[in-house]
Amino acid sequence: MTNAVREIHFPKTHHFWMDAGLIGFYELAEQEHPEQWDVSIYLNDTGVTLKGAEDNLQALLEHVYKVLLDRYYNTSSEQQRADNAGFYYDTAQDTFVRFPKVKTRGIAAFIFDKAPRPTKDAVRYAGKGILPPEYADLQERFDAFLQENNLKVGEVKNLLIDGPNAHQPQVLVLQKKILSPKKKATSEGSCFICGHEAHALTDIGSTVFPLITGKDGILSFNSTCGNPTKVCWKCDYIGKFVPISGFYATSDGTCHMYFPYSPSLVKMHEVFRPLEAIKAPDPNYFRNFNQDLGGYFQKPYEMFLSFLYSVYRRALSSKDPAEQGDEDPGFNFTKFYQITTACAPLEYVVMYTEPLGKTQMAKMVWPFKRSVYIFRLLDRLERQGLQIREVMRELVDFEQDKNKYKTLMRNRVCERILNQQSIVDLVDQHVFHVNKSKMQYIKSLHDFTIAYEKILNQERRPMHQKLIDAAVSLGKTIGMSVAPSGKKGKGDLFRLRKARKVEDFLNEVNRIQIKYGALVTSDLYNKGEAFGENFAEFKQFCMIAALNTFNGKNREPENGGAPDQSNR
Repeated sequence: MTNAVREIHFPKTHHFWMDAGLIGFYELAEQEHPEQWDVSIYLNDTGVTLKGAEDNLQALLEHVYKVLLDRYYNTSSEQQRADNAGFYYDTAQDTFVRFPKVKTRGIAAFIFDKAPRPTKDAVRYAGKGILPPEYADLQERFDAFLQENNLKVGEVKNLLIDGPNAHQPQVLVLQKKILSPKKKATSEGSCFICGHEAHALTDIGSTVFPLITGKDGILSFNSTCGNPTKVCWKCDYIGKFVPISGFYATSDGTCHMYFPYSPSLVKMHEVFRPLEAIKAPDPNYFRNFNQDLGGYFQKPYEMFLSFLYSVYRRALSSKDPAEQGDEDPGFNFTKFYQITTACAPLEYVVMYTEPLGKTQMAKMVWPFKRSVYIFRLLDRLERQGLQIREVMRELVDFEQDKNKYKTLMRNRVCERILNQQSIVDLVDQHVFHVNKSKMQYIKSLHDFTIAYEKILNQERRPMHQKLIDAAVSLGKTIGMSVAPSGKKGKGDLFRLRKARKVEDFLNEVNRIQIKYGALVTSDLYNKGEAFGENFAEFKQFCMIAALNTFNGKNREPENGGAPDQSNR
């Protein structure tokens, strides 16, 4: 190494994973005050550039990487900190020191999930809890230390010396002096990730990009493929910083990861701090962001909508979360514009993994580009007084025995919402299923479905909104008529829902008119061709409204004669 001033440029690769790592490295390096190393660092849309003396650059890279490992890879849960079950012998202080055990979690675990290794040194026990001959004089003190702290050696075979265990994914820049190549150094080849020529390459593996297998995996599938592809030291280094800018939530072994991404690196930097507003410390590291819709989310689409809702409530609001009302989150259009579309569009890359043995298998990688639509939709719905949290609760099927089945329908509904698709058929199926053997409140879900479908069809099929109004009006009339008959009237609702043809549906409506004296307006019969073409949707809106009105009327005695809310 020399004191010659040089520049190191980490390029933007336009790959969501590597660019997430690049912005994570920049933000962490800035926080660590690079001026203390006489290193300048600056960012533009081409990448991140560092300038300084070679030895200073090396020292800064090593320091930033150590901070990364301490904060994101070597994490201890609340229980691990309470147990404080690890220990090592400090030769300088001549004492035994306790430390909490560590584990990688979330995105860091997806990158590197191997066992922790000694940070300094270790000696093998002569037997279980018996120190080797060179440390035999410490045996009595060692036994007393274990007894006083109620610790056990367990299955551990080595005594740690001068430092704890830690997760230490290796990077080429810390192993070799590659910042100052020889004068006649030639390129070892092109990097598989960024495509640039490099004088120092290393084997590609999951610690660079988890969806790429390593050298052993490549050769095991095709032993005659020649030399596996390699990556440059820059991509090898940057790939470890992804956990800084990413968001994650874990549930029953699955992991949901979200990465804000933009074609502009400057834009990614500008939104980094505003989006940090939704992050929240979790003592057990199950997630790293607030879930304002509640904590009972486990499937990929419902979890992602929960994440977007937290962004909407926390990053796009002019109010502090504690000051927000359910009907007035204080949506800030200026923040919304600056985060979503100013300078360059912002999208979110969704990654979902499930456990497969001891590894995580990626099941979905989805570049989501409709965040502007979702945020405007949430604002529009909440301005109408709808409580999204209550809607999500009513979509849970509490009748299911196993938790993994309770939100299957909600996940399907959220998938439709995220893809700007109709949900009325799923809601119709759900509300009649959960009300089959009991009466479950569906008022919020009823209002949400109608409002959502009207917004969805506002530009696509403006005339369709009149059909929705006619169907809802008919449903309320039918529900009001059959409600006094209790279970018998509910049975007639289920019978009406079973009608598969227009003629059968109209006959059932006529039967209810005669039986209960329902007053059905002529609008139903005047819709003609439009009614026939949209019969399935018409019936679904009608039945949801009828069941909601029926439930509302039959809940009045339970509520001490509270006014009926179903028709407001």
